[in-house]
Amino acid sequence: MTPILRPAIRADLDALVELEEVSFDSDWFSRRQLSHLILRANARTLVVIQPDEETTSPLQSSSMAADSSNVMAALWPTGSIEQDDATPLRSVLGYGTLLFRRNSQRARLYSFCLHPDARGRGLAQQLLSALECLACEQGCQQLDLEVHTGNAPAIALYERHGFAKYGRLTDYYADGASAWKMRKTLTALVDANAV
Repeated sequence: MTPILRPAIRADLDALVELEEVSFDSDWFSRRQLSHLILRANARTLVVIQPDEETTSPLQSSSMAADSSNVMAALWPTGSIEQDDATPLRSVLGYGTLLFRRNSQRARLYSFCLHPDARGRGLAQQLLSALECLACEQGCQQLDLEVHTGNAPAIALYERHGFAKYGRLTDYYADGASAWKMRKTLTALVDANAV
């Protein structure tokens, strides 16, 4: 079945904690931290979930999916975007969290994670594109992130999406590893969405 993209809900917490633990060797978020990210007003978290096979009826139409001009609806198959908080917990394949600052046109990709078994299916590219579009919808013109200097697949993904390195943070992670600071200008996306 086609994976579904939707905003994270409190019911996703157990799956998100497990996803963090299987995806990272260290520096993973606790349940409390993940809960805070899902519920706080200046953060937005999207999850990619794999529907249960018994789910055969079409998904509830949401305002997001109904609006064909919505950029997230354009990135995911028709009916695959859901915002229903009553959705039962399903297998979480990945998630991404954006942080926003009041009166700022800059967003930060604070966390981005895809289950090891879900990699190689194009989901990371689609999730990252949806997060970029979400930042644009919030009026942001720039997206920043930090990535482990030894995480070559993630660095390659970000570079394919137009991010560029602009600095290095030494001793950034718990294991003493450094991080690349990367940035992307979203102006082109904002302009394209305005047409």
